[in-house]
Amino acid sequence: MSDTTATPVASARDLRDARLAAWLAQGVREGHVDASDALRVLRHELRRRNTNKKTGILRRSEAAHAVVLRYAERGVPVPKNSSDDALHADHLYEINAETLQSFDTEQQWLAELHRLREVVCVTAKENYDLMKPEKQGIWGEAKYAAAGITLITLP
Repeated sequence: MSDTTATPVASARDLRDARLAAWLAQGVREGHVDASDALRVLRHELRRRNTNKKTGILRRSEAAHAVVLRYAERGVPVPKNSSDDALHADHLYEINAETLQSFDTEQQWLAELHRLREVVCVTAKENYDLMKPEKQGIWGEAKYAAAGITLITLP
């Protein structure tokens, strides 16, 4: 689990994202921006970081790892959509309206976005199975256990 008090090594992109998050959160707190709009923008940026990078995510479910190996043996790419074998970068932690109220500064957002970017590679079927614990408010490592998903970390 991440420690949000630790200052992560930040790229220029990380700093821009943290600055944007701080401004959006301020806009929400001051009533200039609707929370749903701020969350849409931030979630889009979080998802965009993992586009076309699923097979490179070292933390993954056993099922996702089996999919990667099976398709590699065949010499074909893993399907991107319309298949239970499609891979998904699942975010461990939730970002919600409360998150927007909890962090004020760019440095706080830098640490929080670092935590929120933590992902696990799962199959499309597992991603669907994770919806139930997420709707019950179960996040972090516990949601995978609740969905019966075993995680591994590649070296």
